[in-house]
Amino acid sequence: MLDERHLQHQITDEQLCALNADGYFIVENALPLELVVELEKRVDAIYNVHLDAEYDPYRKLQMTPHDNFFYPNFLGKDQLFINILDYYKTFPKVWGILGWNIYSYHSHFIITPPRREAQRGNNAQLGWHQDSGRVNIEIESSPRPRLSIKIVYWLSDCSVEGRGNFYVIPGSHLWDTFERPTDGSLPEGATAVCCKPGDAVFFDRRIWHARSENDSDITRKGIFYGYGYRWLRSKDDMTIPADLFEQNDPIRQQLLGGGTNANGHFSPKDADVPLKMWLEEKGVISK
Repeated sequence: MLDERHLQHQITDEQLCALNADGYFIVENALPLELVVELEKRVDAIYNVHLDAEYDPYRKLQMTPHDNFFYPNFLGKDQLFINILDYYKTFPKVWGILGWNIYSYHSHFIITPPRREAQRGNNAQLGWHQDSGRVNIEIESSPRPRLSIKIVYWLSDCSVEGRGNFYVIPGSHLWDTFERPTDGSLPEGATAVCCKPGDAVFFDRRIWHARSENDSDITRKGIFYGYGYRWLRSKDDMTIPADLFEQNDPIRQQLLGGGTNANGHFSPKDADVPLKMWLEEKGVISK
C-alpha cells in the first residue's frame, strides 16, 4: 500500500536523465536482504515443482537442472509478489516515468543455472532484442515510443561478470535496429549490468538487451515487473485469483488490471485510476 515513504523515493533528475540518455538506471539496495530471501523461497518453490516434474510448461519441453527457466504470469501465485508491485523504494519512480494511467502488463522470473563444465568458456551468441514483439514492427514512429518499462530485482549475486549477467547497450533505446554479431562476440558498447541481491534495474523496453551465459557456480535469479499504460494489452494472462484480487487495496487492484469498464483504459474516470487520486491528494500532481 502507498504511504508517506513513497513520497521520499520519487524519481530524481539524475535517474530520469540516465533513463532518457542510456535507457536504464540502477537502484542499489532497493529490497532488504530479508525480503530477497523470502522472494527467493517463493520463486524456488515454483521452480522446484517443475524441475521435479522434469517439464517446462512455457517451452513445452523436457527440463533438466541445466536448462534456463522462464516463468511468466507469477503475480497471482503469492501475495508477496503483488506487494512488490508498489514497493515504496521503486514504484514512485515508475509513476515518475509513465504517469498514473498504468498497470502491470507483464511479469516473469528467470532462473539461469550454471552451464555444464564442458560448455563453459565457449562464446554463445546472445539473444539481443527489444521488448514488446511486433510493436517494434507495426508501430509507425522512429524512434519507437517507450510505452512501458521493466524493473528487474536481483535475488542472486550478479555483482561480477560471468554469472548470466543482464547485458545492455546504453543509448540503444533510440535505435530501431542494429547489426547483431553472429560469431558470439559482443557488439560495441555492450555492458554487463553487475548487481547485488536486492538491487533493482529499471530499463526502457526499447533498449537492446540480452541474457548472457552463466559460467559460475551460482544460479542466477531475477524477477521482472513490467509496467505499461492501461490501454496497452496485457502480455500475460493475468490469472489473479478473485479472492487474492479482492484482498488488495484499490491502487494495487489498478496495477493488477482493474477498472470500471474497457473504455476506462482509454478515457479513465477517477474510479478507474485511484493512483491518480492519491497523487492529487498528496500534491504530487495538480487536480
